[in-house]
Amino acid sequence: MVEISATNELTNQLVLTFTIIVLLAFFIWNKYRYDAISVAALIFLVTISSIPSLKLNIINIDQAFDGFANPAVMTVALVLIISQGLKNAGLSALAGKVLAGRKYTEIQFLLFLMIIAAALSSFINNIGAMAILLPLTISVCQKMEWHPAKFLMPLAFACILGGMNTLIGTPPNIIISDYAYQQTGSEFNFFDFSKVGLLITISGVLFVAFLGNKLLELREIPNNEPLINMKGYMFEVEVNKGSSSIGLTLFKFKKQAGEDIEIMGVISETGSIRKVKNNMRIKEGQILVIKSPPDEIGKILSLFDFSIPEDLHSFDEADLEEIEVLISPGSRLIGRNYDYFQKLAFEELNLLGLWRKGTKYRTRLTRETFKAGDVLLLGVRELDDEEVKSKIKHLGLMPIREREIEVISSRSRLLKGIVFFISSILLVAFEVLSPTIAFLLCVLCFARIKIINSNFYKSVEWPIIVMLAAMIPIGLAMETTGLSSLIASNISDLAPNLNQAWILIIILVITMVVSDIINNAATAVIMAPISYEIAINFGYDVNAFLMVVAIGASCAFLTPIGHQCNTVVMGPGNYKFTDYWRMGLPLEILIIVVAIPMILFVWA
Repeated sequence: MVEISATNELTNQLVLTFTIIVLLAFFIWNKYRYDAISVAALIFLVTISSIPSLKLNIINIDQAFDGFANPAVMTVALVLIISQGLKNAGLSALAGKVLAGRKYTEIQFLLFLMIIAAALSSFINNIGAMAILLPLTISVCQKMEWHPAKFLMPLAFACILGGMNTLIGTPPNIIISDYAYQQTGSEFNFFDFSKVGLLITISGVLFVAFLGNKLLELREIPNNEPLINMKGYMFEVEVNKGSSSIGLTLFKFKKQAGEDIEIMGVISETGSIRKVKNNMRIKEGQILVIKSPPDEIGKILSLFDFSIPEDLHSFDEADLEEIEVLISPGSRLIGRNYDYFQKLAFEELNLLGLWRKGTKYRTRLTRETFKAGDVLLLGVRELDDEEVKSKIKHLGLMPIREREIEVISSRSRLLKGIVFFISSILLVAFEVLSPTIAFLLCVLCFARIKIINSNFYKSVEWPIIVMLAAMIPIGLAMETTGLSSLIASNISDLAPNLNQAWILIIILVITMVVSDIINNAATAVIMAPISYEIAINFGYDVNAFLMVVAIGASCAFLTPIGHQCNTVVMGPGNYKFTDYWRMGLPLEILIIVVAIPMILFVWA
């Protein structure tokens, strides 16, 4: 009977290991949304555990829903709502006024920008801080004619660094604190993360501002070109009857249109793009795929009597104002096509053009699957229309074209919002209330002073919430099946003679590597039980080992896919994949050098 039990345990561990490996592979592939992948993995484990003949016991049906009731998940959702409330109250406008209120040298602006970014992301969601500061940064770069690459990656890194400072700075901190409470009955306080995170943030900001920034490759940008406009968008245009282009070869068309305009292909009857030859002559009724800066497309439409295909817009293009937006990670559009866009946008937004770094345009815009980091050129009737702004926000799109700084609607509401927020922080810091209850009270107060309304659920980045809710039972299964203990034992056996510092370094490096390729919250869920078991095996303080996971999960500096902020700046900054590790690798080494002694000093 013992043999059977042991066999079942081994089978459980093997199946769970296989599932996690597949899960990580899909995370790295990044083709499907991480919430869908996590839910699929959870359903698979629950399903095979429900088949009596398999005799598996990994996750039962009751455990599958435990994640949705987990305090960590609730806290993350509440923090996202609070972040949006503070933004609605005018915090973004205030940050904009502070940032744009004086003239700077390049180094002064960079340093000030990173300090504000780190400060904001300590108390609101990382990507929320990025959404506030990205348009402002682009605007300043355009006005001062500074190279955007000098500022956008440092901005992203500062947002990530700032999240290490507080309990609510980033989801991994909330997850680690909740896990500590489940295992030990004692959770991390609100500012416990600051004991290590603050020094890391200061060191990281100074390194990036004065040294790391010099490691970036600055690619040539044409003079007097807006940051995004200089990259050729893909447009679809229809050749109208009587168009002056009819009968022209591609060579003659380009000569008339200008050097920046290029016909990339013709839409076939099947919707695919057919390559064109220089001797091809333009015909009436063709739908051409044109590569052009956005500012030139209006001229092309008028010069050659082209029109935007009817299936791409709902009102006359003569009525359109244009806005460039970036598809942020977590956007509802990721993995969807134009039909879904049109359903949600209705008549407020019209898709005119698409820019995608490093990927060829292979099919019609109406069939193209949207990805995080895509830049869309949208046509709208009025840029300042509230319905337009609401649609853009609802779709998870981030405006990146220069715009006026927002006005603080009510200084009184902003002050009240800040007071309520600080009060909730103090309630948590002095352990009067749990984070979930304190932040719930804060949300209710925000609703009372009307800085959030009945549509507050739109402020929640649901993919993160769903992913966490699905990953938590999987993380728990690592413990119940003995998988985390097995991994921890193997690591312990490989390093029996190493002291605590070296073991912490190993865990930190492993967590950093994992966080560079998958979502940081998922990293925390997977690494927390392993790190805890290692601490138990060696007889060390578990707080030190959990804190090192929290730090490592927030260190996604080597790739554009490891963190949402990195993904967002890749397009506007014209970065390549290698640019991230060029500055990120020495930064992560610096973090190791700073973090380990501080963790040992505080918790050893």
